Amino acid sequence: MKLIDLTHTIVPGMPQWPGDRQPLDIPRHSLHGPDSHMSSSLNFGCHVGTHIDAPLHFLAGQPGLDRIPLDRFVGEGVVIRTGIDGRPGPIGPEICGQVDLTRADFVLFDTGWARHWGTERYYGEWSYLSEELARLLAGANLKGVGLDTPSLDPFGRQTAHDICAPAGMINLENLANLAELPPNGFTLLALPLKLEGTEASPVRAVAMIPDRRDQE
Repeated sequence: MKLIDLTHTIVPGMPQWPGDRQPLDIPRHSLHGPDSHMSSSLNFGCHVGTHIDAPLHFLAGQPGLDRIPLDRFVGEGVVIRTGIDGRPGPIGPEICGQVDLTRADFVLFDTGWARHWGTERYYGEWSYLSEELARLLAGANLKGVGLDTPSLDPFGRQTAHDICAPAGMINLENLANLAELPPNGFTLLALPLKLEGTEASPVRAVAMIPDRRDQE
């Protein structure tokens, strides 16, 4: 089985969501020495880097990530390449015209925007789900949707989040390396940290692609 890492590395001081003033640091409290060992801590928000948004992010009364069954974070994935070369703007429902959504648990959109990761431009304008596309996905009985952009919505709006949340969908944002995936035939695994009552968590998102030996 081949594993493809879909996760950006969390780096101290990297750009974050506009207005997120949480300090981003991974301090080293001790290093290797004659009488010491390496010890670190984490200091960042739940929406940092490649992360999951649970429905609770925008829909009150929903369970926290710690109460969502683990099988909601794993399933068959498909990748849709938008063909707009990372240009900002809404992605329309016609992009799904040739995709059989009934065979998918997760739909991932490869927009090319990940090439700006680590720069200030990344959190400027980006590709996002149009209202029509969000409604199509919400009605497809999916476990979730993911993009290589900061959000399902443009900055300052939450239309797609408000449509996907009542459908019980999780959102994966800031995905990496989607260009390395086949259009289908892989399993997505994106387990959040087990944080009590939280609406989001960083994840280590991985695509698992079976090789020929796995299919024999």
